[in-house]
Amino acid sequence: MQSMGKIMKTKFIIMLLSTLFALDATARMDLERIVVISDIHLLSPELVTPGTAIDRADAVESKMMAKSDAIMNSITDSIIALKPALVLLTGDLTNNGERLSHERVVQYLDHLAANGIRPLVIPGNHDCNNPYAKRFDGDRTLPAATVTRDEFAQIYRNYGYGEKSRRDPASLSYCCEPVKGLVVIGIDSNMDEKNQLISRGDSADVYYNGGRIKPETLQWVIECAEQAHQQGKQVIAMMHHHLVQHFDQEDRLLANYIVKDHDNITRQFMQAGIHTVFTGHLHVTDAVAQYNDERTDSLVEVATGSAICYPFALRTATLDRKHRTLDIDTRWLTATDDCPDLREQGRQRIINSTPGMAAMLSNKAWDKLGGRMNQLKAMLQIGGKANLPENAQQATQLVLRHLSEVLSRALLAVVEGNEQEQDVEGIIEEGKQGIRAMIAEVVPDQADNLWEFFLNEVYPKLDPLVRSILEDRNAVGKPGESHINDLRLKVTL
Repeated sequence: MQSMGKIMKTKFIIMLLSTLFALDATARMDLERIVVISDIHLLSPELVTPGTAIDRADAVESKMMAKSDAIMNSITDSIIALKPALVLLTGDLTNNGERLSHERVVQYLDHLAANGIRPLVIPGNHDCNNPYAKRFDGDRTLPAATVTRDEFAQIYRNYGYGEKSRRDPASLSYCCEPVKGLVVIGIDSNMDEKNQLISRGDSADVYYNGGRIKPETLQWVIECAEQAHQQGKQVIAMMHHHLVQHFDQEDRLLANYIVKDHDNITRQFMQAGIHTVFTGHLHVTDAVAQYNDERTDSLVEVATGSAICYPFALRTATLDRKHRTLDIDTRWLTATDDCPDLREQGRQRIINSTPGMAAMLSNKAWDKLGGRMNQLKAMLQIGGKANLPENAQQATQLVLRHLSEVLSRALLAVVEGNEQEQDVEGIIEEGKQGIRAMIAEVVPDQADNLWEFFLNEVYPKLDPLVRSILEDRNAVGKPGESHINDLRLKVTL
């Protein structure tokens, strides 16, 4: 009897474990892992002969251009270790659209596919008809062959543009079902068909990096989304340019990074049942939501920073079919085989890019004030000496003398994501003190009065924009204001 009891107990334990394993398998069937990377900007090793040409080009980039192939190799290994079902690459696959770089990207995608992973791509503004496709040959920089849009689709025929995808006749957009029950809409937001290339007989090299969605493409995307929902399927979209403003006035200050007519397109996407869009382009790891007027519906845009630029981000998104959600997390590449301190080198690249950022800001200011500088100088000299810059270069140096460090701090906070976790008030105060020092240098005899004028009349107009960027909010003070975690979030499909 005791032996029979043991047998029954053993059978019960086996049945219990079998039931638990079955439940676990059922739960796992409802889950699928997706990886998202963006802006890999791969430069094929075949296009590089070591020398001063590649060294000069790489030295001025925040991107780790010369290490792009090694970084992609490490990212591929990381993705294989994660064992996702799907990988989304949201554009700027190549450095500057070189055919050999595209072919190198495909080698990595083939390696992922050989490990049971399905990659899907969409082009970025760098990828097609690019007049700046180059090879680096010792101390010379030479033209390299780029690709047409038709050639792009042929090269990536196994990664979004094959027979199993529904293609938009008006663009390089497509729609497919890479995972059962999940429809992915790849949206071509580029304007490269307007590019001009001397190598193809045009009178000049002309390059467009801005974004838009053609009206006929927009209608096609909406039809794909509506059809998928009618069939009970879930939908996500990916495109290269931003669809939602990640900070106030992005569409004015960085117009080339967000598609034209973005508010209208976002509303139509929401109405069609598109609630999650993955993007890239700006090289920041940021997430933002836009709501409808009643705040009863929303679209979340998840932008992923460049894979070859600090902090070397890749996203994982766990699809829960049962609950119709995506649980999104962010990971970082920290090293490659030949660069154990990749992260620190990349961080220093961001700091080194501060002068370029200062030049951009001062050039914009100079364009607005330069024509009135003599008038402004005459007005300021009424109260004493005025040491105004004579040109945009002097204006840049003025900015760098007093704002270089705080600009670096702010830029690092933005590219890392979750800016509000940084010392926002400290950055703002340091920025104010830098501006005060600039005023004191330019108009020392009137510094106190002009500082009071700045605090009372000028800064209140700047404060919403500054806080939108550094506190990671958009639509500040409006009913649609959003503030969500950039690095870890859950979205409803």
